[in-house]
Amino acid sequence: MTQRRRFTRMVLVGLLIGGLAATTAPASARPAPRPDRKSTHAIKPVIDANFADPDVLRVGREYHAYATNSGGQNIQHRTSTDLVHWRKRGDVLPQLGAWVGPCTFTPGGATDHCVWAPQVTRVAGGYVLYYTARDALAPRQCIGAAFASSANGPFAPIGSAPLVCPDGQRGTTDLGGAIDATTYRENGQLYLLWKTDGNCCAQPARIFIQPLTRNGRTLTGSATELIHNDQHFEGAVVEAPNLVEHNGRYYLFYSANDFGGGNYRTGYATARNLTGPYTKSSTELMTTDQFHDTVIGPGGEAIFTTPSGQTEIAFHGWDPTYTYRAMYVSRLQWSAPGLPAGPHVAAADRRYQAEDGVVRDAKVVADDTASNEAKVGNLDNADSSVSRRVWADHTGRSTLGIRYDNGSRDADIGVPATDTVSINGRPAGVLTLPNTAWGNWQTAEYRVRMHHGWNTVRLAKQTWYAEIDAIDVYDTRPAPPPAPLPTGPATRYEAENGVITDARVVDDPLASNGAKVGGLDHPDSAVTLTVTAPRARLAALGIRYGNGSLDNSGYAVAATDVVTVNGRSAGTITFRNTTWDNWQVTPYRVRLHRGTNTITFTKKTFYTELDAVDVY
Repeated sequence: MTQRRRFTRMVLVGLLIGGLAATTAPASARPAPRPDRKSTHAIKPVIDANFADPDVLRVGREYHAYATNSGGQNIQHRTSTDLVHWRKRGDVLPQLGAWVGPCTFTPGGATDHCVWAPQVTRVAGGYVLYYTARDALAPRQCIGAAFASSANGPFAPIGSAPLVCPDGQRGTTDLGGAIDATTYRENGQLYLLWKTDGNCCAQPARIFIQPLTRNGRTLTGSATELIHNDQHFEGAVVEAPNLVEHNGRYYLFYSANDFGGGNYRTGYATARNLTGPYTKSSTELMTTDQFHDTVIGPGGEAIFTTPSGQTEIAFHGWDPTYTYRAMYVSRLQWSAPGLPAGPHVAAADRRYQAEDGVVRDAKVVADDTASNEAKVGNLDNADSSVSRRVWADHTGRSTLGIRYDNGSRDADIGVPATDTVSINGRPAGVLTLPNTAWGNWQTAEYRVRMHHGWNTVRLAKQTWYAEIDAIDVYDTRPAPPPAPLPTGPATRYEAENGVITDARVVDDPLASNGAKVGGLDHPDSAVTLTVTAPRARLAALGIRYGNGSLDNSGYAVAATDVVTVNGRSAGTITFRNTTWDNWQVTPYRVRLHRGTNTITFTKKTFYTELDAVDVY
């Protein structure tokens, strides 16, 4: 996914979180400003189309990007001189190897025919393209190779058999096939990294390294396993290997978990020797929540360098409708103020683990669902607190993203918890942590003033109980929270008494009045309530709901409904994830006229159950 040379002692001058340009680059070599340079939340796709599993190869001052099949092309190809504007090219692999059989892969999209994860490497006389496709002899994916004299292709298949194919055919042992080939070059020796696709068939997923001939066409030695899936956050998958050497240490980047949603992520492992042993970082390099759900499932990564020696990372992420995977590019920093030594993606939040702070009258608890597989729990007493040092790039306002869970209950009702916040020993207000249910990690944003450099953030229990997993720090101002509901009386309208379209009433002893509207699963699913207003006014609604939606990878997601009042659009309401049967209330304001009004909630994204609406 780059010119696979060693990244030894690269001087990353002037790199700050937010991705400032390297001061060593001449003006002609500096990439044009990219969206990740001003805000950790503002990263935008550089290719906003289906361009999954990207590989980026620099040839001189031009970048070539290759991607998984889409739109009738076996291997997509685009070029750029600034990493921002990409010119669409033709299919660089119009003919597949003779060993390839027919295949369709519905989760990858309507035009996915199982030609995946290309990688192009420079060799003597031209370039070799490695690609994944379906073996005609078995229902498994395998790796093939093709050659071209130019990075623009077209590439012609090498030989009539796959290069790597442990699928039980041709005298091989069935390891599930092989996918995701990449290369690494050291001291003139070329190596191939690849993954056994064991997750296809109840086997481990393993990443191997194996020497290649100088021309990249033939394997010359045995394969050595580097890692396999053995961490909770990886699920059944490790894949998309990328190997980089930096300052005497080897970094093996890889993607993990289910590619189909927000649980897909990028991790890394390190070693002192090329073939290991590799030690995995328990804190991932990129996760969906470090991009605040704006990049869903960041993975399929490629590491490459600019002419100035700056390290960059290209990766894909799902669009908000989960229809396609777009390509993103960000700086990969090897060190950054306030963060431990090691790689960091400039466009992602800085994360500080709570368990690494000072914990008082509470305890660190192992939890494999938490970031870094630990949390601060038992914050149960009046003096319970956790303090964590964090870094601010500037004096002024920053946002804290507190990753927490809260399963506090008052009788059968899930209630919010509150913590007092102090910065450098000074009170900074009270943080409300809405109920999530235990183990359902969510992020509460809180704006604070810090000075440049190190600051101490202290969270101390005030009411009820929350567990703290991590603190993210970023500059972007969070969206203002909705105005709280009035404290006066309200009239309750039960959802099950409304007009229900393509949904159903379900008995539920925990719901108000013992029933709810569920099955709001279809594009036309809706609930319409008729409410009365004594006068024309802007009315506050308290909507009692439950949302336990999970995406295809099991990632907890918010749901949305379209709101209409008297047949006119009144916006979109977001229901944060609460888990099912953990009834919560979200405020929403609409304009009513005097007398009878109709309010309709129509499903937009994911799934919500509605219990009741209070009108204040």
